[in-house]
Amino acid sequence: MFNEELLKSIMILFNDFLFRKGFFDFFQIMQWEGIEAARSFWHSYPYKNVLFPNTLDMYERMIDFYISLGLVPKANNDEVLEEHEKLRYQNAFLRETIMQLQLKMFAEGGEKVREAWENIIDKQIEMNKEIAKNFSEFVRQGSTSFYGKRTEDH
Repeated sequence: MFNEELLKSIMILFNDFLFRKGFFDFFQIMQWEGIEAARSFWHSYPYKNVLFPNTLDMYERMIDFYISLGLVPKANNDEVLEEHEKLRYQNAFLRETIMQLQLKMFAEGGEKVREAWENIIDKQIEMNKEIAKNFSEFVRQGSTSFYGKRTEDH
């Protein structure tokens, strides 16, 4: 039934990341939906106590057996799921914290840029006033010396 080529094809397929992720995601979803469907069916079944005295325990053991088909013991599976939820919460917390830090950094950076721009503009205005003052002084000194020399020549 399993020949070498079929085994090689399966290995190539399982080496594909997308297939492997999709397959295990599908298997996990199918398993959890099966467990939840079994629990909801049993608890909604009106004659559950009529059949056998310990039927509910037997049904829970069947669910445990179904969970063990995932090749992971129930305790380990529950532990991993709990850790997964903790990590999901911590990941959301870290994302939110980083986003707030980035927003704060951008706001502070924007404020510093605005202050630097105001300082540059203020210095530019002061320099322009100084240049205008020096230019008018130069023109006044040049015209008096020029006119002064003209009057002396005549």
